[in-house]
Amino acid sequence: MREKWKYHLFLFIVCWIWGLAFIAMKVLLDEVSFLTLNLARFILSSLFLLPAVAISWRRRPRLSVGEWTLVCVAGVAAVYGYHLSITYGETMVPAGTAGLVANITPVFAAVLSRFILYESLGWWKAAGIVMALGGVAVITVFGGGEEVGAGRVRGVLFILLAAFSWAVYTVLLKPLAEEHGAFFISAYAIFLGTVALLPLGFLGGDCVEELKSMSAAGWSWMLFLSLGCTVLGYFLYAKGLEGLGASLSAFYIYLIAPIALFWGWIILGETLNAAIFAGTAMILAGLMSVGWEERKAYSGSGSSP
Repeated sequence: MREKWKYHLFLFIVCWIWGLAFIAMKVLLDEVSFLTLNLARFILSSLFLLPAVAISWRRRPRLSVGEWTLVCVAGVAAVYGYHLSITYGETMVPAGTAGLVANITPVFAAVLSRFILYESLGWWKAAGIVMALGGVAVITVFGGGEEVGAGRVRGVLFILLAAFSWAVYTVLLKPLAEEHGAFFISAYAIFLGTVALLPLGFLGGDCVEELKSMSAAGWSWMLFLSLGCTVLGYFLYAKGLEGLGASLSAFYIYLIAPIALFWGWIILGETLNAAIFAGTAMILAGLMSVGWEERKAYSGSGSSP
């Protein structure tokens, strides 16, 4: 049991890194547009990933045309659906709120898995879905500490779209990652999503000028997102997943939402009120309910590590 401590440490570090990502995006949005932020982030992430892919190239999986199609759709869902939506949403809501709402991805994944992968959707999952979405509603209506405005609602809706898009990415790549390994499948998705983003970047027009005028602190946050969140975060999470399995690793992912709140309060001075805490509790309870039924299903099938 003692040799497992390093895997717990890896996942604990990942929680704090990924929780801080929402603050990094919020800070960068003061300097560049959401389009420029994502274009720079994914070009840098792809460049950082290339050496690792090149070193392991001989072990790459051979994908069929259908599998490549799934990876391409997943990559577009991740970059366009998740990252563009969440950064645009963060222009209208606090970073901590974005972190909370974005982390209800397992709720959408449970629904999509029912129709795409034909997984069960029992009472615990159904109750968890209702509870988590109720928490989002509480945060949207009462979390701002003032009368809810159209901008806040629109921001939350875009972040919900981001959570749904990440669920699409997860569900589409789940069988491919299990068959071929997560590293190459995830790297392919990032590369293809980045390529798909390039035309939009050229149409934006001001991306290069925005990057030229970005401060040193802004570049530090950009490198953190690219190297810290995408490359290092993925590596540490993959190692933790390998050592502890999906069921135990999921517990750490639930911590990202309150950690994002904490970073928003400490770094950005974002306000926390009773509605935020109540909505957080509802979201976490809903996520744990969904996760509990999934772990029970894996245990019953004998596939749990």
